[in-house]
Amino acid sequence: EKKGLKVWKKAAPKAEEPKKAEKKVEEEGPAKRADPNETSGKKYTKKEFLDLYGEKKGLKVWKKAAPAEAAPAAKAEKPEKRRDPNEPESKKKYTKEEFITEYGKKKGEKVWKQAAPAEEPKKEEKKAKKVEEEGPAKRADPNETSGKKYTKKEFLDLYGEKKGLKVWKKAAPKAEEPKKAEKKAEEEGPAK
Repeated sequence: EKKGLKVWKKAAPKAEEPKKAEKKVEEEGPAKRADPNETSGKKYTKKEFLDLYGEKKGLKVWKKAAPAEAAPAAKAEKPEKRRDPNEPESKKKYTKEEFITEYGKKKGEKVWKQAAPAEEPKKEEKKAKKVEEEGPAKRADPNETSGKKYTKKEFLDLYGEKKGLKVWKKAAPKAEEPKKAEKKAEEEGPAK
C-alpha cells in the first residue's frame, strides 16, 4: 500500500501548480475510472484499484481504465466528395471547396448541387410507379369459383361502395402466406 501511494504522489502535478490541483480535487473529488474487468460501469479511485488488485496489477488496471484519447480532428471526418457532372467520363471526385475554386462561388454551388447523388424515391412514388407498370392490383372474388381477378374499382362497381370494400378486403391474400396463395392459383390453373 505504501509503494502505491508513493507512485500516486509521483504522478501528482508539479510543485508550481499545487493549489490548482488541490482545488480541482476538492471540487471534483479524487479521479475515478471504470474498472475494465467489470460490466457494472461503477468507477473507482486509484487507491481503490490498488487495494483491490494489489500494487503492481492495480497500476496496470488503473492505466487500462484510462479514457481513450480522442482521434485527431483531421481523421475524424473527411469532407464529402462528388463527381463533376461536367466531366461524365471522369471518375475523380471533388470537395465542395474544390468546386467553388474551379467554378467560382455562385456556379460552384450550383454544380455542387447538380453533382449530388440521386435521392431514393419515396414509398408513395414507388407504389404509384409500380401500379403504372403493373396496372392496378387485382384480386379473386371470394364469392365466385372461377378464380377470375378484378380490380378494386370493379369490386366497388359490382357490389356498391360499402359491400365492395368488404369483399375487396376479404379477397386479399393472407399477409403471412402470399406465396402459398400464388402457388395454389398456379396449381389450380386457369378457370374454365
